[in-house]
Amino acid sequence: MDEQNHRRTEAHLVSSCAGDRAIVRRRELAEAIDFWNLSITGVWMHYVSLGGELTEYELDAYIHEAYLLAPYQHDILAEAVNELIDMLPPPPRAPFSDDRDR
Repeated sequence: MDEQNHRRTEAHLVSSCAGDRAIVRRRELAEAIDFWNLSITGVWMHYVSLGGELTEYELDAYIHEAYLLAPYQHDILAEAVNELIDMLPPPPRAPFSDDRDR
């Protein structure tokens, strides 16, 4: 293999790995939205308030793996989702028999 082909192969592998990580990040973001039952409209409104540039339709398409997004915009979206999750009340816990009223 000549040097030019070797560089192309290395560049493709690096690009492929970055693409794989982006796919995993998008899927984990979608899982968080689904797990916490966040609405697309609510996520989009918070995302836009943080400087996000997508329309609600584009954001929905991205979450459902039908639209590509720049890493910077993904990070704004992840920040919006995480902030919305942080605003939720903690889930209820099972009390022990010796727990006093709180």
